Amino acid sequence: MKEKFNELINNANSKRYKTYYKLNQLPQITGLSIRMLKYKMIKIKEKYAGVTSLLDKDGKQWKIHYSIVNEFMPINKRKTYTENNYDWQTFVSWNPFENYDKEYHQELIYQIKSEMPDNYIKYTIELDGRGFNHVHFITDSRLLEAKAIVENVIYKYFSWNEISFEATSITNKYNSVNYANKAPIITEII
Repeated sequence: MKEKFNELINNANSKRYKTYYKLNQLPQITGLSIRMLKYKMIKIKEKYAGVTSLLDKDGKQWKIHYSIVNEFMPINKRKTYTENNYDWQTFVSWNPFENYDKEYHQELIYQIKSEMPDNYIKYTIELDGRGFNHVHFITDSRLLEAKAIVENVIYKYFSWNEISFEATSITNKYNSVNYANKAPIITEII
């Protein structure tokens, strides 16, 4: 039964983007030492045993798929943070149905930031398939607080049928940070 399940998982993952990391590349991403990562690897290799599309041994080195890097993130609060292991809580996106320049979107972000001065925001402004600017940002603010603040700001300037807006809790920090860095016109942490 387990073999059939692993075969199905490997089959489903065969179409995914194939980006792999080695264990010695994870300290820069997670902020953890190699020793701590090796301890985490003991549990992770049991969890993904037989799922070679996500975790595979290549000689003496492990090939770790980017989608499971989150499994290596620290559990406890760190003394020092990297962009990837920071305690990001909420992912927010908006895309107006008409095109607005990047300065307009930046001003909206600065207004949102002024409403949450004790929180960090990492934002990116990028072009969608139509060539229109839109925004993605991550913040260490809780979902309900961030969603209320963002709604108050963007609905001052847009009605509900002029913009697509979404706010969700972050479950995979590494992929969220990676997504926010994918194709920016402007990116900044404020």
